[in-house]
Amino acid sequence: MFKSLLSSVIIISITASCSIFAQETNSIQINGGIIMPMSSSKGLTASFQFNYNINPTLQFYIYTGYSAWDQYKITFHEDYSTVQKQQYFTTYSADDHILIPVYFGGKLNFNTNKLFTAFVNLEIGYSHLSYNSFGNFKTTDPETGEVLGYYPDFTSQKEVSENLLGLGIGAGISHPITESLNLVLSFKLNSYINSNYYGLFSTRGTYTMFLAGFNFNI
Repeated sequence: MFKSLLSSVIIISITASCSIFAQETNSIQINGGIIMPMSSSKGLTASFQFNYNINPTLQFYIYTGYSAWDQYKITFHEDYSTVQKQQYFTTYSADDHILIPVYFGGKLNFNTNKLFTAFVNLEIGYSHLSYNSFGNFKTTDPETGEVLGYYPDFTSQKEVSENLLGLGIGAGISHPITESLNLVLSFKLNSYINSNYYGLFSTRGTYTMFLAGFNFNI
């Protein structure tokens, strides 16, 4: 009977330990912030992330989210060589951008103290990007032929939808609020790698994000 009782206690202890360990290894994270594509207007971003801790130093994660921003800005240059005059005209060739990512990554904690844990991360994944694309037309002075400006040609609007692969790097800090809740502040730089006209770290295909979020142990 004693052996049976001892066996039961051991099994219960192991089960409880596994349950506690499982709760400590997983967490969910909700982020929100600002997205800043290069040469575009700023936008807003939000994401939902699942984290799995391998050990106190290394963590893997997966996340999806939703980002939106407006115009992609371009500049036209006019060189009037006969009169030593140059003009630059800024307009835009795309708007209403929507980005939906699914990314996998790893996070490395490299410094922990009473106030915060600092980390760096590396990620790779898929993004669906949609936006409206426009051609541009220029207006000129009918008498002098001087260019007055460039403007989007709304009659040429095309709806563009792209499936893109991307890489990202980042860094941040995590501050404990309670035993199961942390405040996370982070910065990320991401770039697409498979578009015909983006290219890794190109102006059209690179964006940065400043994020604030809460991490909940589950």
